[in-house]
Amino acid sequence: MKARPGVYLRGLAMGAADVVPGVSGGTLALITGIYEELIDTLGGIGPGLLGVWRRQGFAAFWRAGNFTFLFTLLAGILTSIALLARIMTWLLANHPVPVWAFFCGLILASVFLVLSPLKKRGPPQWLAFVAGTGAAVTISLAPGLTVFGVSPLVFFLGGAVAICAMILPGISGSFILLLLGLYPSVLAAVDGGDWPLLISFMAGCACGLLAFVRLLKWLLHHYHDTVMALLGGFMAGSLVKLWPWRLPLDQGVAERWLWPADYARATGGASQLGLALAMMAVGLLLVWLLSFAAPVHNEATPTDE
Repeated sequence: MKARPGVYLRGLAMGAADVVPGVSGGTLALITGIYEELIDTLGGIGPGLLGVWRRQGFAAFWRAGNFTFLFTLLAGILTSIALLARIMTWLLANHPVPVWAFFCGLILASVFLVLSPLKKRGPPQWLAFVAGTGAAVTISLAPGLTVFGVSPLVFFLGGAVAICAMILPGISGSFILLLLGLYPSVLAAVDGGDWPLLISFMAGCACGLLAFVRLLKWLLHHYHDTVMALLGGFMAGSLVKLWPWRLPLDQGVAERWLWPADYARATGGASQLGLALAMMAVGLLLVWLLSFAAPVHNEATPTDE
């Protein structure tokens, strides 16, 4: 399949989201209309493609794997991480309230964008939505876990778990790394060029992705609307983590949520309520514009719901 215009830009957006703990690259894939193609492409990678290569040649293998799409998207993700990681870190450190408000508006609008095309809205879909919301809220409110020792095995396991979260809308792989106590260690490994640890982490990501994505692909093809409702719940629940006015507790990942006035008193600064509302509106508007440029695809037909 030929690379569509904009796949690289979608990759840039996904990479920018993956940098932020609490925001998922899967969310950006979902709202820009490439989520299901991404899952289908990743789920189709397996030994069968090697048979296509042997029987029909490399060109047929490349087309069957949809690798032009995949590598174009991956190039955008890696470019964004390389260029925007430091910028996003600076913005979160110096202007956290408007940044979190922007992402809050983006995800709030995305929930409606994902749920509105669903054809089935019975008890299974509502239960899935509630379950997804509850799971995301639980993850968002979970206290910091004991920091594991730094070793290739720990990095492998952390990568396997985090990558599953990265492709689920509403659950951030970076946030999962925070909960596991591995986020600072991974950043330190990237900055220090610790290749044994990084290779272990990437191997864990590859194994976790290829194992989990097949299950997700099957669920999307057999219980499409229920799975989409579940993912919409994940996104709704993640709004708890994105509340702009919050401060950390001690040195862990636990946080306390404040009203804008209480936040201003606690920090000795302004509540930035007006700016936060403006940035939330920008996030809402951005998703509305994306819905026209790249509508979410929910045409798959559930077979067993």
